[in-house]
Formats: sequence, C-alpha cells, structure tokens
Amino acid sequence: MIGALLLALAAAAAPEPTYVVERVVTMNGTVTRVSVFRNGVAVLARRRAGEAENLVRQPLSEVEIKVVTQVVEECYPELARFGTVGDTPGPGRVELRVAPPGRDPLLIRYAVTAAPSLALSRLTQALDGLEARLVATRVTRDDLSMWEPVVGDRVELEDGRIVEVLSVVPNPDSVVVHVQVGGGPATFFITDNELRRLAVRRVAK
Repeated sequence: MIGALLLALAAAAAPEPTYVVERVVTMNGTVTRVSVFRNGVAVLARRRAGEAENLVRQPLSEVEIKVVTQVVEECYPELARFGTVGDTPGPGRVELRVAPPGRDPLLIRYAVTAAPSLALSRLTQALDGLEARLVATRVTRDDLSMWEPVVGDRVELEDGRIVEVLSVVPNPDSVVVHVQVGGGPATFFITDNELRRLAVRRVAK
C-alpha cells in the first residue's frame, strides 16, 4: 500500500511545465539560463564557476508574452522534427526546452557552433533580445543548495509564486514534496531537487 502511494506521488512529481520556453547555454564555465514562464514572468539566471548565481526576474507585458508564445508555437513543428541530438562536442552547448500550452514539452540539445534551422534561428533571436533586456539588472539569489524542505517552510519561486511545504515523502529515488501555492487551493508535487532549483529565497511565515 505504501509502495503504491510512493509510486503515485513520484508520478505526480512531474507536473506540466510552468515555462513556455527555456534556454540553457553552457560555455567556458558559465551557465546562462533564460526562461519565460506561462504567468508572464521572464527570468535570466547566470552562474560562473566559483561565484554566486545572478538572477533577474521581470514581468512581461501581455503583448510581450503573447508574442513569445506565438513564436514558440509557430516554431514548434520544425523544432519537433529537429529532435534531440544528445551530447554535443565543442566549446559550448545549448539546451532548449519548449512547452507551449497544449503541446508535449520538447528538449533539444545542440552545439553553440551548430548551424541552426530557420525556426531555431527565429527563436534564438527572440531569446537573445530578451536576454539583452534583462542583463543590465541583477540580484543574487539565496544559497538553498543545502536546504532540506520541512512542513511549513515557505519559499519564493523564480516565477514569483510563494509556495508552502505541506508534506515531504521520501522514496527510493528522491524526495517528493507537496506544496501549496500562496493561500489558495492550488497544490502540486515536486522533487526536493527541483524545488531547490526553482526557489529563489526563503520567506518568513
């Protein structure tokens, strides 16, 4: 019975992506991530080896999020054909994650030096413009790498949501955390590692 519950929780720990598009570029020891979330928040996170991660979070206008979503939706069919090419040799690599509403999430990996397709070029241009907008302002996120979630903990996520830990259930592969969004009825399950990745800072009760 307990095993079945843990399996059910583990399955529930992979909710629908909250992002529309996310690009992670790893080059010369620096990891730069640009994310556009479905609630209209854009995030730029940059981490250099040996330094704290710099984070910029900015809400987009209704028109801006509509434009980004439209570009992603129009590029999606060609990106789906492009597929995932696995590990990429060379000085740098890119991971592109796209998840327009109503479509299956895609993960595409390619070398920084790869010749992109037309759709990839178009989406890259849009993300480059967004990154340039965000790069001027930076803040440093809290170091939550050693944080172990317990019931009652509250954290702020990258997309601006405040979540509270309702329960923590260990299973053989990871720890599944059940969280409540704000003071409303919405809840979801997430692994502790993913929660640490998305959390920006602890929030006082």
